[in-house]
Amino acid sequence: MVSLTSVRPRLAALRRLARSAAARRADGVFIVEGATLSTEAAAAGLRIREVYIETSRADEEAQHLGDRLAAAGAALVEVEAGTLAKVGASVTPQPLLAIVERAQAAPEGDSPADAASFVLVAVSVADPGNAGTLLRCAEAAGAGAVIFAGEAADPYGPKAVRASAGSIFRLPPALSEDPAGTLDDLRSRGLRTVGAAAGRGLPFDRADLCPPLALVVGSESHGLPASLAESIDEWVHVPLAGQAESLNVGAAAAVLCFEVQRRRRDEVPHAAGTVLDR
Repeated sequence: MVSLTSVRPRLAALRRLARSAAARRADGVFIVEGATLSTEAAAAGLRIREVYIETSRADEEAQHLGDRLAAAGAALVEVEAGTLAKVGASVTPQPLLAIVERAQAAPEGDSPADAASFVLVAVSVADPGNAGTLLRCAEAAGAGAVIFAGEAADPYGPKAVRASAGSIFRLPPALSEDPAGTLDDLRSRGLRTVGAAAGRGLPFDRADLCPPLALVVGSESHGLPASLAESIDEWVHVPLAGQAESLNVGAAAAVLCFEVQRRRRDEVPHAAGTVLDR
């Protein structure tokens, strides 16, 4: 148990981690809110560095989790009720927060796409909720890697972590400051780059979405920048009915990701119940 005299500086550091992507990157950690997600993070093999718990609000599950994580080496910090509401961004604050270390980065020169035939690339996606949704969709559709490129929302921010519903633990995203360089690298590794844009290219059900490919989606407001045109092999869109002008990037990515999954399932023979190789 952490002594009371050391709680205040820890809380100041916790607030910095909650608010600053740079602080999270520098420390190689991120914040996970709630007992359910913290349990998933531990189950995924990630190291839990610290656990903060409001003992007066925590239920039996949270109390037991705090004790188990402390026994595994995490620092357990008990705080007063209402403390964590000032740290997390959730509308309904959880009585438990964990500081979790990010998965080890790939060795220099390796790419998250090395062993993946299906990669999702998100370029300048600004909303952290959308970033987390993209991770969740990518994992559910069997993608082998997710790359956030350009000036994108930090997928390790608290809101994005919540929206990922645990997918970020099992499919840790890669970050890139150079979208064009990332796409060119993927192409050099044998993946076709397929850009999603409203009304551009073939409808998704007529396009070639069979792996190996990198599905590329753009920002909520502006889509994919024109500067990436030379790095995109093919374009695809989701036909819309009614008067809707566009889909949310998370919704569009879900449609396209599951179409890729369907093509893989139809083309690769496998026994019932077998998970396809990513």
